[in-house]
Amino acid sequence: MARPPIRRLILHADDYGLNRATTEGVVRGFRHGLLTSTAVIANAPHASEALSAWKHLLAEWHQRSWPSAAVRRTLGDPPLPPDMGVHLNLTQGRPLTGERYPAKLLDAEGRFPGVWKLFFRLRRPSPAALAAIRRELVGQVELVLDHGVRPTHLNGHQYIELIPAIGQLMPELLERFGIAVVRSAVEPGLLRSTVLSGFGPWIWLLGQVKRYFATRQRLRLQARGLAFPDAVCGTVHAARITSARMVEQYLQQCTAAQYVEIVIHPAVEPWEPSSGRCDGWHDPLEGKRPKETRLLTSAELARCIAASGRTLGRLQQLAAGAHTKDKPNESAC
Repeated sequence: MARPPIRRLILHADDYGLNRATTEGVVRGFRHGLLTSTAVIANAPHASEALSAWKHLLAEWHQRSWPSAAVRRTLGDPPLPPDMGVHLNLTQGRPLTGERYPAKLLDAEGRFPGVWKLFFRLRRPSPAALAAIRRELVGQVELVLDHGVRPTHLNGHQYIELIPAIGQLMPELLERFGIAVVRSAVEPGLLRSTVLSGFGPWIWLLGQVKRYFATRQRLRLQARGLAFPDAVCGTVHAARITSARMVEQYLQQCTAAQYVEIVIHPAVEPWEPSSGRCDGWHDPLEGKRPKETRLLTSAELARCIAASGRTLGRLQQLAAGAHTKDKPNESAC
């Protein structure tokens, strides 16, 4: 008789390279914790340093010298390097394409305008605006490639890939660079994880808006044969995933999903007061992120995952069709 497929858990960290504290938090989440994936903001102030740190991190992984290696083995971590994606950004900082990027899509200081302003300005985008956005996103992926890092996936900073005008560019971008995996932020159980868990109804409403656009996006991705996790959790809980109980709740509402991605925003302490405030890089999550780092490195999280029956996974396994070909006896690293 055929055995049931292995159920995988992706613990993904957004905002790699945003600033030094975030970069160090992500690195710590891999070395000492259970992170399996991250994505770099290519135009961020700390992007080059973050990509350099990534190469050192991979070298340590190949040497099996991460302090978390033993715990990872008990959780079925596959013998694959961790995932590195590009966290596509049109809402913070300045465009890599400089003056070629349309001024009407920037603020008065020549910086990206923020996600809500971007959303409204792209309700009826001109062909010229779409061409400029395409050039900018291509430039962001190429910067990562120029650093000698091959991305395994793409996702959007502040979920910009859910904006229809940008979403229509994603399949083309993925195919251009031979990347097969993208985030599709369809989150189940939003009522339970928001209103019934003490978060305000506006959080639930925001989650529903994201889910609506993500569902539309998923149809386009399916039509092009692109891959994505079955469920994504934490879409409205940025820097609020601070307990193993929250992770347990996510997994309970995703029992039918083979691949589940939980989105986390770690950073280290102490926080540098001026970090992230230069040239539009203010981080509203700065005081909350270290709590998520502590969760990633906690014994409670490891016990929670073990009790769920899930094993750690990789987004790159989706690209290889692993969601239909996983073998229960796959060896762990």
